[in-house]
Amino acid sequence: MEYTISITNKCNLKCSYCYERHLNTDYGCINDETRDKIADFINSRGDAGTVFLFGGEPLLYKDTVKYYCENLKARQFVITTNGTLLDEDFIKWCADRKVIINMSHDGSECTERGADTAVLDANLKLLLKYQPETLVQLVYTAENLAKLYDNILYLKGLGVRKVSAVMDSFLVTDDPDKLGDILREQWKKIAEIHDIYVYELAAKIKHIRERKPSLCEICKKKIFINWDGSFYPCVQFQNIPEYRCGDIYVGIEAEKARKEHPDYSMRSERCNGCEIAEYCRNSCACRKMGTTGTVRDISEAACMEEQVQILTALEIIAKENGSTTL
Repeated sequence: MEYTISITNKCNLKCSYCYERHLNTDYGCINDETRDKIADFINSRGDAGTVFLFGGEPLLYKDTVKYYCENLKARQFVITTNGTLLDEDFIKWCADRKVIINMSHDGSECTERGADTAVLDANLKLLLKYQPETLVQLVYTAENLAKLYDNILYLKGLGVRKVSAVMDSFLVTDDPDKLGDILREQWKKIAEIHDIYVYELAAKIKHIRERKPSLCEICKKKIFINWDGSFYPCVQFQNIPEYRCGDIYVGIEAEKARKEHPDYSMRSERCNGCEIAEYCRNSCACRKMGTTGTVRDISEAACMEEQVQILTALEIIAKENGSTTL
């Protein structure tokens, strides 16, 4: 089982694209009782694979982060942070325990995040000193989409070997054709960058080659544990009563949500008739909910992003196979 623990939904930054700001939920953090109950619940199940320590910004509460790393029985721990609160002592503490840190950084300009790029650069270099395989998570918006390739090169110049580049979930376009053209241009150029692992393309290539359909199920393989101890399928469903699947006191109670939402894992309606729909990940309920507020559809911008990434991955495979056609 994969567990995501929301240490807090508070943050010291105000990213324009932050999902938390669009959820209209109360802000809070894990208290000591809830912290201990979450640990007891996960340890009692004995099935923890990866535990993600999440936010908001989890490093606002480093003691709670350390508590879980020291007291939970799990295969691995991954901390997702905006990077502003990293320091060498904490990075070394994590490295000594093989705790993975994923850091957010949008490239040469981080104005959408309200962060000082120089501070992020310095902290990222420090992190790479101890964890050279750090996955750096970049978000691109309508404003900086045309600089996506350049921003990945910027991160590579800082020593980054692995990057994830995702679109602002709330991006809305008035000119779909123009958006598609820019996306295609940027991702074709990204595919030509050497010596850097781009998660989205690697995942697409793997999925295409294996031809295994991805099935999104409510609390079957992963659980999001909110800072108040409630369980939900994913981060985008937090505090939506109909998707609540129990809590630290009663355990997992997901059958009602599964019965009420048989469309949870359905492919987006706009995928009907699409020639590359078999490779599409838009059956991901969290992605659908995050872009349209429903599990039945995906936004037009997200659909375009998916198509472009799939076509780029198919071109990479064809090139590797010595073919000039898809």
